[in-house]
Amino acid sequence: MKWWLWSSLTLALLLAACNDAPARTETELFFPTRPGAGFGGNHALFRGSLVVRDGCVLIGGPGDYALPIWWEGFAAERDESGRVVVQNGEGAVVAIEDEIFEMGGGYTAEWPDKDEPRRDQLGAVEEWIGYSIPERCLGPGVHGVWVVGNT
Repeated sequence: MKWWLWSSLTLALLLAACNDAPARTETELFFPTRPGAGFGGNHALFRGSLVVRDGCVLIGGPGDYALPIWWEGFAAERDESGRVVVQNGEGAVVAIEDEIFEMGGGYTAEWPDKDEPRRDQLGAVEEWIGYSIPERCLGPGVHGVWVVGNT
């Protein structure tokens, strides 16, 4: 193979690997839940995709992800195709990875829009759910924590 053809092929593969799409990994899924029966506050409408990045189940799109906190009874598992499927406590599918879905809820922590520092907001969320959020789930493009309401 000519050097220029090999170089072009290598460059094309590298560029394809550097897109902003969430990366699939074999990391155990982080799917945070909280005891209770739902979100009782004001409900905003989320309409977008369920995505998995670094083993973290997120919502949103490139550059504007949020980490959702689901309620007791919700579960996430990979289906036979490898995509993550979220089911409610009755076993009904409410979201499928890479597909658009809608749910109510609202931000409980949001940065940079709130004056309160990000670490303080995350500390309050972690205290509320009772465990730490892995740093890998709060990387670039993650701008908050969403409390799931109606699905």
